[in-house]
Amino acid sequence: MSVRVGRRPGRPVGGLHVVDRELVLDAAERVIRRDGSGVSLEAIALEAGVTKPVVYARVGGRAEMANALAHRLSDRMVASGGEALSAVRDEQAMVAALIKANLITVAEHRELFLYVTGGTADDSPLQKLYLAEQSATPLAHQIAAWRAQQGYDTAVAVPWAYAVIGMLQMTSLWWLTAADQTVDELAEQLSELLWSGLAGPRDQ
Repeated sequence: MSVRVGRRPGRPVGGLHVVDRELVLDAAERVIRRDGSGVSLEAIALEAGVTKPVVYARVGGRAEMANALAHRLSDRMVASGGEALSAVRDEQAMVAALIKANLITVAEHRELFLYVTGGTADDSPLQKLYLAEQSATPLAHQIAAWRAQQGYDTAVAVPWAYAVIGMLQMTSLWWLTAADQTVDELAEQLSELLWSGLAGPRDQ
């Protein structure tokens, strides 16, 4: 009598990988949402129904996983920000709406945000810039267009974008773990801080 030996998950005959990268990332999001930001690659592999080597082959290690998920999260931030901006016309209100949309997205994906910003001892400083870069690039374009319309210097767009995103990241971490402000209160407070610079030079 012959006995059929099952293949390990994610390993078809011949050893070829058949698991789609996006399916692994979907599984990573599910297990992070359910079990928290400290999940391991082994837990992600188990959720995806594959072996850890398949996760490495399709996505990479912890840093690459965080990068891929940061890209997904930043896409959601940009999309929610665009929707928020389309609903208001007053310029200062636009700043508050953009901040609020960012905070809401972070709150909706709390554990994912903590996962992609948490880092590890092996991450380099450049690694930690990945989520900021994904979000700062479209924001820099918006700031440059805004400044150009007002006849102001557009060279500030990139450093300002990184400064805004860096502020939002740190404030979001604090808000998620320690603060008791509502999203509306915090968005209003931060927009008041930013508007003094974004509005441009005052007439002398």
